[in-house]
Amino acid sequence: MKTAATIMIVLMFTLCMNAQENLNFEARLRLAQSFEQSGMLEKAEEIYRELCNSQPWNNFYFELLNKNLVAQKKYNESIQLLDQKIKQTPNDYTLFGALGTTYYIMGEPEKAFSVWEKGIEINPASFVVYRVIANYAIENRAYDKAIDLLKRGRQLSNDPVIFSIDLATIYAANMKFKEAALEFCNLVEHQPEQIYTAKQRMSSFLNSPGASELTIEAVKSFSDSKPKPEIYDLLIFVYQTTGNYKNAFETATKAEKKFAGNGNTTFIFAQEVYRNRQYEWASEAFNYIVKNYQSSPYILASRIGYARSLEAALDQKFLALSGSWKPVTKPGLLFTDEYKKILGVYEEFVNGYSDYSVNAEALFRIAEIYRNRLFDYNIAESVYKKVIRISPSSNYGNGALIALGKIDIVNNNLDIAKRYFESSAINMVIEPNDLSETNYFLAKIEFWKGNFNSSINLLKESTKILSSDFANDALELSAFINSTRKDSLNLLLYAKADLLVLQNKLKEAAVEFKALSDNPNLFIINDFAKIKLAEIAIAENDYSFAIKLLEEGLENKKITIFEEKSTFLLAQCYHYGIKNLQKAEEIYKKLLEFFPNSLYFDRVREQLFILNSQADS
Repeated sequence: MKTAATIMIVLMFTLCMNAQENLNFEARLRLAQSFEQSGMLEKAEEIYRELCNSQPWNNFYFELLNKNLVAQKKYNESIQLLDQKIKQTPNDYTLFGALGTTYYIMGEPEKAFSVWEKGIEINPASFVVYRVIANYAIENRAYDKAIDLLKRGRQLSNDPVIFSIDLATIYAANMKFKEAALEFCNLVEHQPEQIYTAKQRMSSFLNSPGASELTIEAVKSFSDSKPKPEIYDLLIFVYQTTGNYKNAFETATKAEKKFAGNGNTTFIFAQEVYRNRQYEWASEAFNYIVKNYQSSPYILASRIGYARSLEAALDQKFLALSGSWKPVTKPGLLFTDEYKKILGVYEEFVNGYSDYSVNAEALFRIAEIYRNRLFDYNIAESVYKKVIRISPSSNYGNGALIALGKIDIVNNNLDIAKRYFESSAINMVIEPNDLSETNYFLAKIEFWKGNFNSSINLLKESTKILSSDFANDALELSAFINSTRKDSLNLLLYAKADLLVLQNKLKEAAVEFKALSDNPNLFIINDFAKIKLAEIAIAENDYSFAIKLLEEGLENKKITIFEEKSTFLLAQCYHYGIKNLQKAEEIYKKLLEFFPNSLYFDRVREQLFILNSQADS
């Protein structure tokens, strides 16, 4: 028993000593690394040598010492160190990789290549050795040597695509885009499931100077010689990414014919260009499916997609002319005949299918055109109600509830509007952005009625989703009410004028806001009424008066709560109103400088990007 106890004590003592020794090594290692970070490389070298002598079998310490010597440009000592290690373990090809690195860094590339080849000779039948040694070449930017090694290694394996991604990456880094593209084609040919990887990697260099032409040439040539659906898919992707939508569409339709497709390739193309806001090409593609693949499983989605694409393309023109940048816009008819034609396309869809669930989207789009483009609220209201009847639990049904609420606001039926918004708020399928919008309009209704406490509570609900489109407006209104509700009589006058704006009664609203802005005794309400007056002036295209009001407000240092809003609106006036782009850029940048945490930060960055694009063109 005593002997066993003695052995146990000795064992525990040994373990404790080893643990203590390991802690000492770790402490020494951290000290050496801190010396290196401070630029004290020689002191770090001393400790690394100490550690290597204490644990000569520890390759980690050995590698750190060698890297330290190379960093100090003590190349001869690095060579000596590695040579000694090679004598001890001559079959470790990584040592030859490190030795070649030293020679390459000291300006002897041929010697480096020779050493790397000696590393290969340790096991010339293993493609893994080629990959490891190639890594050393890549680290030293010896790309031609790395390519040579990887190609030789691939020949030894039975895998025709091994190292394809590595080779393609090296080619692309050296602007050999044609070779890179061919490697990706080779990869996709043998492993079609890798097409998403190929697309992702190719997208990283396709916008480089000269890359698009060479890449298209390579993939086109490959698709001609080895036609496969996946290669055609890759070619379509390259055309799309480089903005060549015509050829992308033609390639998609060619693939359909060549591989006896059912519209799938063209449908995917249509969806992607729609997401990229290339609506004319989307409508072209959707219509191609409608005309050529009547029995396709994509026929319904293509019919509605065709109408939606036509609408979105026309909307781009509408918004460009209607002043979509303006915070307040006057309803005005534009492209009436074109919108009526699109209504005909939607109505043809509705009449062709009796399935109400399919019709819901088409009916909703019809109602949206009547409300937002033709401004016929009576027809819009009747169609929205039909959407709710046939699809109450869908996103379209919920969208119809919100739209009906907005129509009743315009018609001054606030109680009815409130019921619509309340119904939307409890809808089980409501999207987060729609919920934020619903709570925002419920808050506005309470605001217009003078129920300011209720309004603030609803605004809090709206701002719970900070990424929503209405969070900024909700935060702004909440701050305004909190700052002014002690003067409830004048705040109510302001609220009534605000309602007149949403009801498109701009002249009546301007009279009310003018009275508030002319009252010097009103704190905050006075200044914000001026902003509203400026917004109405912008709606009336009176940019000079709007700029005068905004600049006067910004000169008033007593009030800064809405300085961000005024500054942004002022920049917009110069940008889109009088088109003084230089002045607009100056004001945008001023907003970023003085309000780095502004609610308008993302919008300002977007506007500066647009300005730079306009300057380039």
